[in-house]
Amino acid sequence: MVSGTVANGREQIVTQPPAPPGPPDDAWPTPDDATIIQRRETVVDPPGPVLPPPDRRIGAGMLLALGALALIAVGILIAYLLTHRDHKQNTTTVVVTTQPATTASVAAKVAVPDLTRMSFADAQTKLNGLGLVAKQVEVSSSQPAGTVVDQSPKSGADTAKGSTVTLSVARAQATTGATTTTTTTTPTTTAATTSTTTSPAPPTHPANATMPDVQGQTEQAAVTALNKAGILASLVFVPGTDPLGTVVQQAKPSGTTLPFHSHVQINFSKGPNAQADVTVPNVIGQTLTQAVSTLNGANLRLIFVKIPVTSHTQAGKVVQQSPLASGTAPGNAQVLVFLGAFQTG
Repeated sequence: MVSGTVANGREQIVTQPPAPPGPPDDAWPTPDDATIIQRRETVVDPPGPVLPPPDRRIGAGMLLALGALALIAVGILIAYLLTHRDHKQNTTTVVVTTQPATTASVAAKVAVPDLTRMSFADAQTKLNGLGLVAKQVEVSSSQPAGTVVDQSPKSGADTAKGSTVTLSVARAQATTGATTTTTTTTPTTTAATTSTTTSPAPPTHPANATMPDVQGQTEQAAVTALNKAGILASLVFVPGTDPLGTVVQQAKPSGTTLPFHSHVQINFSKGPNAQADVTVPNVIGQTLTQAVSTLNGANLRLIFVKIPVTSHTQAGKVVQQSPLASGTAPGNAQVLVFLGAFQTG
């Protein structure tokens, strides 16, 4: 091989000896050559692609699937339990509500008012307004006849609506007239005594009565005012917008002079929401307690006034009533009865 270089401005030609011939192509490699070849292959060969292990990828997917299935199963189980629990509760509720309620559990309680010193009629009206039933028991008393002197249950006691309150009412005292005994002494006899008994005087009453004004009054107030005036009320119930038992018309104007114990028709309102008419039962000859029970059984109430009678068999018994037996009155209306009070004459 010839190459030229310039040194000191001169070209120099240097002749290099040819390279020694290499080993033949088919010569066996030496151990050193093998090492170089192996090392070259290791360095030269590119690394293969790094892939995740197939088993690990498949295992994670299965775990996710199993987890999802487990969550679905738990959700189904919870939904079933909730549905089953609600069904049992609904069933229990239905069973409870279909059980008939006992009277003791649903009956409303009311406080019994103080009824002593009231007339039985007023006490009965007050009890009826509270949904209670009045029962009369006549007793001997120094108080005026017809006055409530005791009651059971006592005032302030709580009792269920529809219960009976027993009222002890002062019994009417019979009038027997005055008896006079006169003793005289004459000088011709030792002791001559003469007894004289006078006959009882018949009860007196005025010949006439004056009609009072009862327009707009309640039934109890109207019949009481008429009775004091010596007039007997005949009750008739007519359609009206006023409350049940309110006077809407009187047959005779106030100030009219009438014979004592005349009957005068008084029209009472059936009320704006009148109940259906019922047939008035016959209570003539019954005691006051019996009459109350009879009328209550017909969905009617009772008020009473006393009227003089001269027969012991009529004393304490109903001798008249209004409306008459077999007549009609709206449900819950008051029927007027005239209770016999014994007087001699």
